[in-house]
Amino acid sequence: MLSLVTWTMVAGLALTGSAPPSTDAPLDSSRRHVRTTNRTMAALLREGYHHSPTFAALMRRLDQSDVYVYVEETRLPPTVEGRLVVLQQAHDFRYIRIQIALRGGRNDWIAVLGHELRHAVEVADDPGVRDMTSLVALYRRIGIDRGNNEYDTVEAQETGRRVFKELVA
Repeated sequence: MLSLVTWTMVAGLALTGSAPPSTDAPLDSSRRHVRTTNRTMAALLREGYHHSPTFAALMRRLDQSDVYVYVEETRLPPTVEGRLVVLQQAHDFRYIRIQIALRGGRNDWIAVLGHELRHAVEVADDPGVRDMTSLVALYRRIGIDRGNNEYDTVEAQETGRRVFKELVA
């Protein structure tokens, strides 16, 4: 016998022809906006999503945007732990690459990912960011110039710290 809740879900599926949204949609949906082909990065995204409310909120926000984010591990200069690169726009969507250098411990890696995801949200919030030139213009407006075309924001710094605290709590 189906409970009322189960019956409502079954009826809803019959009417809409699709499954109810999963709480893990930002991780598992074919329409997710934060993606990776790297197993380590996939595990870090999953861990951040499940153990940091701030991290999860960033991923959900990006899923509601026109921005797709591709996360990869890479070698970066010793003073850079992560960076964001705007890729070519296509089909009314914007694409970003987040590159992370895995230094420190696992919680550090996830905190850096959270920091960079905050930057991705900053881009998502500004529809005028379509290429690297407009990205630099955004960060000249809202960010801190660190020289050598490196920018940061107070919000991203705070987000990284908050994610780290949520992970170790």
